[in-house]
Amino acid sequence: MDARDSSPHTSLCRLSTTEAYHRQDLSSLGWELTVCNSLYPAGTPARSVLVRDASYGELLYDHLRRFIPLDRITSVLEIGGGYGYLMKDFLARNGRLRPLMLDISPSLLEKQKETLAGRDVFWLLADALEMDPALLGRHELVILNENLGDFPTVVDIDHRILEDGSELADPVAGRIRHFFGAYDLERPLASFNLNLGAMEMTEKLCASGVPFVFIGEHSCEATVPPELKPFITVSSDGNPRRIALKGHDEYTLRLSYLQRIAERHGYRTLRGPFADYVVPNITEGLKAVLATRGLYSDSEEVVCHFVGDLYEYEYLIMTKRV
Repeated sequence: MDARDSSPHTSLCRLSTTEAYHRQDLSSLGWELTVCNSLYPAGTPARSVLVRDASYGELLYDHLRRFIPLDRITSVLEIGGGYGYLMKDFLARNGRLRPLMLDISPSLLEKQKETLAGRDVFWLLADALEMDPALLGRHELVILNENLGDFPTVVDIDHRILEDGSELADPVAGRIRHFFGAYDLERPLASFNLNLGAMEMTEKLCASGVPFVFIGEHSCEATVPPELKPFITVSSDGNPRRIALKGHDEYTLRLSYLQRIAERHGYRTLRGPFADYVVPNITEGLKAVLATRGLYSDSEEVVCHFVGDLYEYEYLIMTKRV
């Protein structure tokens, strides 16, 4: 969508959305090797470099239970559950869970039904951004793992639209200014991209009052431990970066904005890299593979990409103050 008028302050560029792709065209995640899918099934190259050989869902469940009383939770909502592997692992750990799987993609919802066949699961084909906050608030835990980069992103925004007194007739511009004004967000000094859909989803979850939220996604603010900088390079200038994929574009996520929204709504937050719970075993052998960028075999290339992702992907845990 192009949003333009005669004022130089309101030349907004376009809103990048993946809605049509996910509703109509998506049939497989084969072109998108997520961290979750990299660890499924057992025996994948990625598992061979972990301190603990386990699936993504198992590792995440054990990490979350340090901060969230998972053993006392029954109602969980997963938005955009991919192939259903994460929830399969959660149900294996906690049979009391009664999940609702919500997805905008009919194809992926069918794949989740195959993965979770025989389990007590509810299904909903819908756009999470259009959900009533009251429905979201019926759940104790909401999970958005590796999918907020698919939510609408406004790209190439002229930073001058944030100036006080600028004339803005475009509704998207109004939504952008709402977040910078309401949450006192750090203002870019040059053209920037904004994860508008991710911010609206976070605000909607906060308004619902859901007690616990987990978000995980490719970050534009990631850091690498000093000892690993010779081996791993991440792109982290704070501006969401376009990732061109089959049939659609995704954008990396500025989690600091989501963190600010959550904290202003009374949530405690914890943020860090996926490597906090998907822990790589940094041996000299692995360093050698990382140093060559996986040049010598397909499996080494997979390992290099995977280990880099563990530091370039970040999570955000939100817990409601009581």
